Amino acid sequence: MDNHDFPYHFDHNACKSCGGHCCRGRAGYVWTSTAELEKMAAAMKMATPLFFKQYARRVQGRLSLRERVINGEYLCCFFDLSARRCAIYEFRPEQCRTFPFWDIFKEEPRELFDECPGVSLRIDNIGSTG
Repeated sequence: MDNHDFPYHFDHNACKSCGGHCCRGRAGYVWTSTAELEKMAAAMKMATPLFFKQYARRVQGRLSLRERVINGEYLCCFFDLSARRCAIYEFRPEQCRTFPFWDIFKEEPRELFDECPGVSLRIDNIGSTG
């Protein structure tokens, strides 16, 4: 997968072997919307209010998925630790669907290169100065 506005390429096939680095590690937020929560709830055959109570929270006026902490490591509530993948992959929020093409990494992707084995410098960027 490529987004030519970014200085790197993303090979989604690396997700199969990386162990879910983008779904685990540090504390953070997985921002979502009401519409996305409704789709996730329907996929899990749950009423939206119950789904929200169990899997989401309000943070600074926005909606975020909850996290679990296991042995000091933060995990998205939908990260299946034994399978090492997202349990709701087809219904994941936009934030997850657009990773690693986030504006925060556009100008400074070094941290991303360290964390995501699917990211590599685009060949047409090698040797560029800008």
